[in-house]
Amino acid sequence: MWTTYPRCGIKWGMTITNQEMQKLWDLVKFSLSKKFSPESYKAWIEHSTKLTDVAEGKVIVSVRNNLALQWLEKNAKEQLTIIFRDVLGEGNVSLEVNQDAFEAKLPIKDTIPKIGNLLSQVEEKEGKMKKALKDAGLNEKYTFETFVVGNNNQIAHAAAQAITQHIGQEYNPLFVYGSVGVGKTHLMHAIGHAVLDHDMSKKIFYCSSETFLNELVESIRSKKNAEFREKYRKLDILMIDDIQFISKWEAAQEEIFHTFNVLSGANKQIILASDRPPTQIQNLADRLRSRFEGGMMIDIIPPNYETRVAILANYNKEHSPPLSLECLETIAVLVEDNVRQLIGAYNKVYTYAKITNTPMDRETVEKIIGVDQEAARRKVSVEDILENVADAFGVTIGQMKSATRTAEVAMPRQIAMYLIRDILNYPLERVARSLKRNDHTTVIHAVEKVNKLMTNDHLLRTQIVGIKNSILK
Repeated sequence: MWTTYPRCGIKWGMTITNQEMQKLWDLVKFSLSKKFSPESYKAWIEHSTKLTDVAEGKVIVSVRNNLALQWLEKNAKEQLTIIFRDVLGEGNVSLEVNQDAFEAKLPIKDTIPKIGNLLSQVEEKEGKMKKALKDAGLNEKYTFETFVVGNNNQIAHAAAQAITQHIGQEYNPLFVYGSVGVGKTHLMHAIGHAVLDHDMSKKIFYCSSETFLNELVESIRSKKNAEFREKYRKLDILMIDDIQFISKWEAAQEEIFHTFNVLSGANKQIILASDRPPTQIQNLADRLRSRFEGGMMIDIIPPNYETRVAILANYNKEHSPPLSLECLETIAVLVEDNVRQLIGAYNKVYTYAKITNTPMDRETVEKIIGVDQEAARRKVSVEDILENVADAFGVTIGQMKSATRTAEVAMPRQIAMYLIRDILNYPLERVARSLKRNDHTTVIHAVEKVNKLMTNDHLLRTQIVGIKNSILK
């Protein structure tokens, strides 16, 4: 007796078309998207799997590469089996690497005479696009396709995509902030890339605040102020990175203020990135601060474990032979701070594997990445941590160990507890004794409070990460 799934109309024993196969797989993928996180779904399932055969109680799912195969076998095969049994009544799922299944096959008829013209058109468009990206100051590798979306950056990603559809109309200005290496610059470049891909006539320019200042100084020196203003005030999209640094120069603030007014008045898009929100940028003119806060402000926090694995998997696709899933997971555990450090760690492991021709397993990766940090941790004492925290916050170790509860002393004390726990992994009671506290619940409260503050206050997070890095040098 045939089993029928009413939504797709497929029965065992019948021949199904490619269209029906795609319809069935779309239903299955929709179900999988609800079972896995967005980053895992995008990295391993969305574009890396394809249903290629359903026959005689057997389901064959093709995957792009061995890495995707490893992940699916480990995390999704059981779920796939359950879904197909629900859909078709039975079915044994088989996963296999088949890159040919993902290659678009164009009909041969009537295509041969047109191939020359088609290649010429493609090359011409690529050449124009490269020039447009270069003129705009954009990196061609930083696109939405290479940007891994996770829980830490979903809102920023959605706002960025909305801007490409409605330039100057939504989220203007867009102010993205977060610590170093969380993807702010990548997202800005991706916006510019997407807009130019749709319309190469758009005038877009990305620069750092330092570049803006240097060009401003040069325009004043060479008496070309009019040319400078013409360049920046005729843009459709202006993107300035590390905007927090303009607080050092009044002239730059003045010029950005007037440029901001001209562009926003003409409904042109302004996108700014910083390591902190406007309220925490010291010496920033109030009129600029109010304009920065007048659009959409979005906080990008460091990626969680799942997102880190997805980022590494995305980067891993560019390397041959790729590192194993086990290696990627190990790197993601060892490196938590930001994407740049994550990619740096990957490159270190990959280079070591290639040069030494050594098989990479969890232990080897831990030795390559973790040995230096672990050695540094062994050399750190409680006094080292207390000294660094005291210096950073302008208090004394004696004050932190005292009964004083003023905010000026309580906060450094809590940060010291957090770092002792984080770096030395001391038991709660031992951390409490280090600061002459009798109750370990004080340490629990301190660690929870600092974790919460680091999530909401990027300036403080940057400061604490800097103290930690100084201690572990």
